[in-house]
Amino acid sequence: MSSSNYYRSWIDRPHLDPNTRLLTEEYQRGITEFMGLVQRQPEAETGMLRCPCSNCKNRKIIKE
Repeated sequence: MSSSNYYRSWIDRPHLDPNTRLLTEEYQRGITEFMGLVQRQPEAETGMLRCPCSNCKNRKIIKE
């Protein structure tokens, strides 16, 4: 598995714990790690972020 797939694998797994209906710990960690990575990118200064999901192939732009 490539490192980019490893670091994004959390996004394709279930986000909610079926017992508590809260976000899973894995998903919360993934979001935190992703936001840390994004904030270190030069594009972050513009307030525009690329969506990390595989559905849009990182083409969608999200305003912070």
